[in-house]
Amino acid sequence: MNTQILHLLGTGASLGGVALTNKVLAAGWKKVTGQEPPAKNPDPEEAWTGIIIWALMTGLVGTVIKVAISRKVHELENRPKATSGSEV
Repeated sequence: MNTQILHLLGTGASLGGVALTNKVLAAGWKKVTGQEPPAKNPDPEEAWTGIIIWALMTGLVGTVIKVAISRKVHELENRPKATSGSEV
């Protein structure tokens, strides 16, 4: 497969995966705390602890997803090409 197409698909998968994960994390945060995640909560009384925990969670999970997809794209780019069998 063309490397440019792989990079575009990888970028799309990374963006989609991170967006979906943020939605799942936000729903979990709201269920556990009963409040919106700090990223969407304009309340100046928001505790810094929650803000830091939210930033660590989303940063960690987002980075893991991006690295996993990047490694998969690299693996697909560097896999051996299939030969037709007619080469001698």
